[in-house]
Amino acid sequence: MTQERRRFFRIDDEIAISFHALGEEYGGEDNVDSHEFVDLQQEFHVSLEVQIRQAMVDVRAQYPKLVPLLDLMNQKINLLHASEALVEDAPVLRKANLSACGVAFTWGEDLAINQQLMVSLYLQPNHELVRSTAHVAGVDPNPDYPAQSDEPYIVRLDFDDMHNAFQEVLIQHVVQRQGRQLRKKLDDQI
Repeated sequence: MTQERRRFFRIDDEIAISFHALGEEYGGEDNVDSHEFVDLQQEFHVSLEVQIRQAMVDVRAQYPKLVPLLDLMNQKINLLHASEALVEDAPVLRKANLSACGVAFTWGEDLAINQQLMVSLYLQPNHELVRSTAHVAGVDPNPDYPAQSDEPYIVRLDFDDMHNAFQEVLIQHVVQRQGRQLRKKLDDQI
């Protein structure tokens, strides 16, 4: 019996998600400059976020009482950045199964397999923005519908060509969240 080997850890989490289908209007000649500017701006933001996380490790070791304040300030800045970046549909908060290579969540509409999407994830609680193109890898009936869920489908998206900086933020989020979940599970057993 072969055992599935995953490239990245998967966690159950809560994220805010928005996406739109990539069509002819995306990447059209008249939009190239504005998309490149937005991509560079987001890349810079993600790079700063990674640097902040690395610096927070040092601050946490030297000034542990200062860390909650700095975390709150960073969350506020991320929230402001996220609200400025909302050019697509407003994100929807969803429970999701998340990894650095894809996401699964309940959804109200059936989506076409292999449909190309531009996906924005807002990682909680810091409201960190992660963007990527993705394709619909699967759509299954939701076994909890309608008794425990209002959404009739479970949608699985695989990320395509995610920028390394976004992937690093996502990997760090998944690892930190998994660590918190494991600590909570151990604490609950004691």
